[in-house]
Amino acid sequence: MTCQYRDRYGADCLHGVLPILLVCVVLFATVTGCHKSAPTPPSEEPPAKAEAPKSPPTLAPPPRIPLPDDPDTADRWLFVEKAKGDAPGGWATGSFDREKNKLDVHTRDVRQFAIDVERIAIDWKRLVVLSIDGKNSELRKRDVSLLHFRLDDHGQWVVVEP
Repeated sequence: MTCQYRDRYGADCLHGVLPILLVCVVLFATVTGCHKSAPTPPSEEPPAKAEAPKSPPTLAPPPRIPLPDDPDTADRWLFVEKAKGDAPGGWATGSFDREKNKLDVHTRDVRQFAIDVERIAIDWKRLVVLSIDGKNSELRKRDVSLLHFRLDDHGQWVVVEP
């Protein structure tokens, strides 16, 4: 038997190839054997019935606390007069920055509101800034203390003249 693979001294190289070939065969057998799995036998228990999902427990709403009709009217200077017709209710919040001499009003679902300027410490000698829903304008002193603002058809707040 003649071997084609010889080292530089003329000896057969088969002794180095056989262990490598043997390791490859063992790895191949191991890897392919890992992927074969036996089918799981059917369970002896009957399948469980699907339970109807339980509805979450209904919690009673907290008791309603009656609010006074007009809380702290002495401190209020902003009044909602009309809410939008299609909205369940409207609200307005306001703040006054004395350093900036600025009124800041935010509304939601309101068609008309009023500001009582006598209840605010406005310095009429300086520029008075009125910000309604993020839009700034100058507020000038009027002959009346209660200023009414109405939302027009174009979405702008306008002063309603008495």
